[in-house]
Amino acid sequence: MFCLPQNCEVNKFIPKKIFYEKVNISNTTKIEFTNKLSKIYWRFKISEETINISKTETIEEIEIFELELKEKYNSKNIIKIITKNIQYPILFYIKYKDEFQYAIKYNEEIYFSDWNNEIFFNFNVLDLKDMYDNFVKSITNIDYSAKDLDDEIQKQSQIIKLENEIKKLENKIHLEKQFNVKVQYNEEIIKIRKKIEELKNNGE
Repeated sequence: MFCLPQNCEVNKFIPKKIFYEKVNISNTTKIEFTNKLSKIYWRFKISEETINISKTETIEEIEIFELELKEKYNSKNIIKIITKNIQYPILFYIKYKDEFQYAIKYNEEIYFSDWNNEIFFNFNVLDLKDMYDNFVKSITNIDYSAKDLDDEIQKQSQIIKLENEIKKLENKIHLEKQFNVKVQYNEEIIKIRKKIEELKNNGE
């Protein structure tokens, strides 16, 4: 999972209240911290001093946190609060019983891997910015060779939006009784699938 040198290990327990007492958050988010999050651990610190990889102007160090959940759910709000309080990028390893997933913040958005999708992160990089970008690519299933990460993220967002449109149309087809209307929906689906293929093939 994390093939890092011993120098990077921190393994410190962090009390939840440090985060939700520091900032003005809604009662709903505070309830998430107390009722849905069990524990927070700071597992690794990746920096020039700990791993001998150069920092950059934008990335001085990267943290790896482990979140232990009380129930399996989308922990986006909790991650937003944690990242607000820490100036460095954080790779999250999220656990619920024997299940796990990864998450990372990029351009103010939180991205999650699928549950139980084991990822072997690439630590063979030029600098910490390159490492951070590779973490984002791994979690979002973007190829390591992609040069423009922002462009790939935007493309992926468009694809997800189009795939959601297809799901809505498929639901309409299932409920629709008129054959000619079903045909129209199918034609729309074909057009959308063509757009998705164009986006996927763009730049290849």
